[in-house]
Amino acid sequence: MGRSSQAKALENRTKIVETAAALFREFGVDQVSVADIMTANGMTVGGFYKHFDSKDALVAEAFALAFDHSRDAWDGVFSKADRSAENRSVALVRQYLLNKSARRRCPLLAFAPHIANGNATATSKKSYQAGTKELLDKFLSEAGTSGNGTDALVLFAAMVGARAMSQAVGKTDWMLEIEAAVNEAAARSDGFERAVFAGERSA
Repeated sequence: MGRSSQAKALENRTKIVETAAALFREFGVDQVSVADIMTANGMTVGGFYKHFDSKDALVAEAFALAFDHSRDAWDGVFSKADRSAENRSVALVRQYLLNKSARRRCPLLAFAPHIANGNATATSKKSYQAGTKELLDKFLSEAGTSGNGTDALVLFAAMVGARAMSQAVGKTDWMLEIEAAVNEAAARSDGFERAVFAGERSA
């Protein structure tokens, strides 16, 4: 294979992974076929197998890329917060709950059904676990904890859980109340020295 052919092959492979990551985030892994991915790129299904042995082989790479994109997006939120002198993690919680783009759905949520339903390969599971841990570690580092801060861990879980519920049920009045409570917890824990939740207030 000549140099130009190799470059084109690498370009096509990159496009396949990028498209897969976007479609998996928007529709879910099990709802997107190899044909969907290749058609979106103007390529044939047969061409797919020049790059990957199977869809499963693609999934792990698409997962890793999607988590990379999420980390980059989080860094963008942190940088914007720095410019406005806002608490970085408080800004992330607010932005995370505001994001309504299906194509940019959080990979934590978008890929969870595939991992949970038993269809994922060991490689895909490892890719998902690694991406999840990296996002958690990034959140905890912004929270200013050593990684063992219970308050920050609970806030991370509340943020992700509220986003999952919002995507499932929509912006109902009670869902808006939940999101407001999570945002309030983040705001009250500026610096994450102490997150104040309803249970603590009533204790």
